[in-house]
Amino acid sequence: MESDIAAEIIRELLEIAPRKLSVIQAELLFIEGGTYIFHYQSGESSKYKCLSPTTLRAAFANAPIDSGWINPESGIVRWGTGSVGEWTIKFVPPQKHEINLLESKHLIPLPGMVFLGLKSDYWIWAIKGAKFDPEAEAFHVPLPNVYLHSYPSCGRICWGEHKPPVASPNTITNAWELFISSPFNGHLSDSKSKTQPSDVRMQIKKVVKRSSYPVKDLIGTNQTIAKLVAAITDDLPPRIGRL
Repeated sequence: MESDIAAEIIRELLEIAPRKLSVIQAELLFIEGGTYIFHYQSGESSKYKCLSPTTLRAAFANAPIDSGWINPESGIVRWGTGSVGEWTIKFVPPQKHEINLLESKHLIPLPGMVFLGLKSDYWIWAIKGAKFDPEAEAFHVPLPNVYLHSYPSCGRICWGEHKPPVASPNTITNAWELFISSPFNGHLSDSKSKTQPSDVRMQIKKVVKRSSYPVKDLIGTNQTIAKLVAAITDDLPPRIGRL
């Protein structure tokens, strides 16, 4: 994406290298013979480090990529990769789903849900709105087999014996279908419903005849979707100065 370069940066770039860094935090100098010099500022002093091509490739191999929030027409609202691994986020609008409670299946309405996969780990949260909003408050999904506690467990799915695919834009829908079609047992079934705090499965059976899930019944996480996603996926650019 193109952007304007600030005048202060241009002035600094026009100085003869190696220059005293101020606005620019660091620079990489290409030296004849395949050697690179990494120049960075440490306090009031300039520091220099010679880097080989191999070291430089390793430093940038896991440079993070982040699509940012995108139009959810395909269901995917964000994708990225970095040293934490590849991750993908899917939004599932409010709709009815067939839920398997082991002894019986029920077609029930569920609120909008945000489904995040990072490598083979997955998280899920509910929102009250019908349209995706990363700044929406995140609620505990009204289903068993999902952890309640703070990061990194808040919303993390317990898969049991199921093996979800490694998360990517090509596999996120398969992972979602595996989750929503799997049998739900009594594990982690408490504190998911205000009206049925001891076992959300009782609430699931009660809402069968409703056209939409009663969002007043949802229990909040005191976090937004964006903050929970950031806590799991945030990655720092390579720190060449620490090589």
